[in-house]
Amino acid sequence: MTSGRTTTTDRPAPATPSRPGAPSPGSGRRLRPALAAAVAVLVVAGAVAGLGGIRPDSTTATPAGPAAPAPAPAAEPAAFAVTPPPGWTAPTAGAPALDVFGVPFTRLAEAPPFAAGDCPVGTAPRGVAAAALVAVPAGTTVEQAAQAFARGAGESAYAGSAPQVAVGPPGPRPGSGEPGTWVEATVRTDGTASGAGGCRATDGAVGVLAVPRTQARDGSVGVAMLVVAADAGGGPGDAVPRSALTDLAASAVRPD
Repeated sequence: MTSGRTTTTDRPAPATPSRPGAPSPGSGRRLRPALAAAVAVLVVAGAVAGLGGIRPDSTTATPAGPAAPAPAPAAEPAAFAVTPPPGWTAPTAGAPALDVFGVPFTRLAEAPPFAAGDCPVGTAPRGVAAAALVAVPAGTTVEQAAQAFARGAGESAYAGSAPQVAVGPPGPRPGSGEPGTWVEATVRTDGTASGAGGCRATDGAVGVLAVPRTQARDGSVGVAMLVVAADAGGGPGDAVPRSALTDLAASAVRPD
């Protein structure tokens, strides 16, 4: 951790029906679930096949060799460093990556979970910020990829709680860092955690920052992605201020 910032050392690259209640006035432009799924398939395929030839600080890339069946994309530094907002902490040592469409996002900061009544111990945190490098294949825009990952991040962060995600339109990133795309989404859940009712927020918020970093010869783009998900209400614990999402995105910079 440098100057209060948390860094990531991870690299890589289905959708649920949306409910009313998009996070922005442009709700009519929400990414359709079928399109989100198609974009996700393309992005994940690009991650598995193309990231071996993408480096964070290069403008060209050596094409990856024939891809043998492999599990997850290999790790490589580095996507972002962030400054955790008040109430957020560094993730627990050894915390597993946040898996979004099979891409492992390294956790950078968390809002601690709540403990209430008979709710299970070790429930998910009330907020999580995680980052990875993602290969976006030619023919898929960075904006489409950001929208697809907003849906996937909501489904992953609230897995086990029947999440239903509504994705808003892309816009400019918060803050004055590297130019990028910012997408917000809302999540509705059934309020369960490990099968226990009333132990999870029923409303969540998601934000995805996508910053293009490299261009490969095959037309794919290496994109640094920051995903942030946080409880917005309806749970036994306090909601996380929505401003935490944009504060994290505004603080995101290249690691030192």
